[in-house]
Amino acid sequence: MNQLLVTLFSFAMMPFLIKRRFKLGTAIFIVTMTIGLLSGIGIGNLGETIIGVFLNKYSRDTILTVIMIGILGSLLKNYGILNRIVDAMLLMIPSKKAVMMIIPSLIGILSVPGGAVLSAPFINKIGDEMDIIPARRAIINLVYRHISMFVFPFSTSLLFVKAALPEINIYRLILTSFPFVVGMILLAYYIFMKDKVDDEKRHTEITVKGILDLIVLTSPIYMSVIINLITGLPFFVSMLGSIFIAYLLSSKKDFFKTAWESINYNTIFVIISILILKDIILQLEGMLDIIRGVLLVGNGGFSMLFIFMAVSFFFGFITGYPTSALAITLPLLTMMNFNINELYIYAFFLNAVSFMGYFYSPLHLCQVLTLGEMKVSTGELYKEYKLYFLLQLVLAFLITFILLAIVH
Repeated sequence: MNQLLVTLFSFAMMPFLIKRRFKLGTAIFIVTMTIGLLSGIGIGNLGETIIGVFLNKYSRDTILTVIMIGILGSLLKNYGILNRIVDAMLLMIPSKKAVMMIIPSLIGILSVPGGAVLSAPFINKIGDEMDIIPARRAIINLVYRHISMFVFPFSTSLLFVKAALPEINIYRLILTSFPFVVGMILLAYYIFMKDKVDDEKRHTEITVKGILDLIVLTSPIYMSVIINLITGLPFFVSMLGSIFIAYLLSSKKDFFKTAWESINYNTIFVIISILILKDIILQLEGMLDIIRGVLLVGNGGFSMLFIFMAVSFFFGFITGYPTSALAITLPLLTMMNFNINELYIYAFFLNAVSFMGYFYSPLHLCQVLTLGEMKVSTGELYKEYKLYFLLQLVLAFLITFILLAIVH
């Protein structure tokens, strides 16, 4: 019980640390060290755990991949490649609604902290032209910007799932998550966009040259996935192909200097802290036994899913970071007697509800920056979110129950 109380107390510090203007990485590291020092695992074990993160292949690959993604995203932004992609799409896509969905989704692949602010000006402008209220413009930007977290193999959440559950195949997990992704896309469209009409006709033309331009300009985004699928090389190595293409598409001026300066040390610190936290949680046998006992009482039904949801949403919400919740819940899966099919389904569910806690958190950096860009208050945003949130939660439970019924 002491370990559970220490963990809850430590995470409860997060909002206060952020309010005191601690950077997210520093705040999570303080929480992690507090749990490690007060939970009774010992300073020696704590030191071994920290060193172990850098010795573990999956953890090391995760850190290196996050570094490479940050570099790529920054290069595409700094050399105007991102703007060229948007311009190429606008020349060919006549539907403003489609553009509003595609632009943030594409930018979301870059996995840049607070990256929603990159697409916010485009969405704000088009939304204003379509007479969509600012709060809904913000939601459209946020929802579609985060779709990639479930479908892009280099997303931080999926990389963390792989680090915590090495037996998981990322591409199969993406396939398992696909119905949820489609559901989120459709829900956002029908709730926030369906009643709006593209009344202003823009001149667009689909040409072979336009298609080829778009294929070339977006190649830094998808090339690393192709390399990984064909060669099986680690994700961070595959990313070198994408960065090389970005080099060819750029002006090449100060390219390597820009790439070096693009390394986001705070993001790296966040990921390292979360990986340390995950390994510390695995050592808190007292707390894990309590939670496992509660889960076993649920007997694999709605009660178990509800407990998973409550824990995941809570930790995601108070930290504003999805993998902090996964650091608590994913170790629980390794303790349960799940077959491989069930493991994929529960991994999907935990990823989904952890994401929801993070997504709706007032500490969510993308939300904070988007609200600032569109001059919307948090209260206005949450008022518009209500129906979407409820249906999204129902969708996660419904898909999980259907998938479990299929494998059983």
